[in-house]
Amino acid sequence: MTEPPSADRRRREAKSQLDTTVVGIELTLISIIQGLALGVLVASAVQPLVRMQWQVWPYLLTGLLVILIFWSRSLIHTLSFIGWPLEFGHTFLYFGATLIEAAALSQVDNPEYWFALNAIYAAAVWGLYAWDLRLVRRHAPDFGTAEELALLDDIIRDQRLNIAVMMPLAVAFQGLAWWLVHAYPRALLHDRWHLLLIGLTLLFSVNYLLGGVRLLQRRQGWILARAAQERAES
Repeated sequence: MTEPPSADRRRREAKSQLDTTVVGIELTLISIIQGLALGVLVASAVQPLVRMQWQVWPYLLTGLLVILIFWSRSLIHTLSFIGWPLEFGHTFLYFGATLIEAAALSQVDNPEYWFALNAIYAAAVWGLYAWDLRLVRRHAPDFGTAEELALLDDIIRDQRLNIAVMMPLAVAFQGLAWWLVHAYPRALLHDRWHLLLIGLTLLFSVNYLLGGVRLLQRRQGWILARAAQERAES
């Protein structure tokens, strides 16, 4: 005769099911909001592309990279540590950051507004990283095995790197670029020196996107081990 499952096991099974539900919600949300951002970029890209306004093209490419970065980094975060209970603050910040992102993507032909809005967007992402670090620490008791602890250490290390270095640099550079375009419009706009600023932004975006790819490659074994452990416990 089979013994009924214990209360602890029932709780683990319920949590595993809820974790799966939360991950599904997160992945759906990420795809929807970044799909909306892509729609804004497509609408902004039509005239510069058909009219061969080549000086706008670096902004379009950077905008596409911004969308890919948000989508890929959010995906990595979801697979790495998102679970039950659902964190509304984290989700609301996604909506707020995407609103600013979409506004910036609508200004690909206006460098002054582009850099100003992207400075605000970088600040919003900075706040999102800080919020997520708090969320990671709250989920720390869920990481128990050696592979899970290695994953936790890598998550915290990356969050701290972005909070202390990457996002402050992004905010500072975009803010400086806005100030230069605003203070010296003739040199930056008429003489097209703004292309140097967007070129540097483009290089940073490419490097950051590739960093996310390497991040997932490094974590995929740990993520798989954690998923296997949770399935075994349930």
